[in-house]
Amino acid sequence: MRFRFCGDLDCPDWVLAEISILSKITSIKMKQLCIQVIKNLLGDEINYEKVYKLTSDAKYEEGDVKASIAALSFILTSAAKYNVDGDSLSNELQQLGLPKG
Repeated sequence: MRFRFCGDLDCPDWVLAEISILSKITSIKMKQLCIQVIKNLLGDEINYEKVYKLTSDAKYEEGDVKASIAALSFILTSAAKYNVDGDSLSNELQQLGLPKG
């Protein structure tokens, strides 16, 4: 299946693997995690203390946290690169298994 946020290509396998981990947190916590990733993409440091707090309910291990940040970075930068609007990105991420936000 092809996705606009991937440049109309298949979603990379490693991102698909992280989607299952990301789906363990609530949509509210996902938005907060995205804010941390966006701040990092804009040049700020990630507040790992905040990230660990956001992901503690889902019992993320350190590797899960880092992989989730990498996957969200890929998703957000690719969506921006290919000029994907928010509704389309949300639809595509739901098709991959993330809960509706």
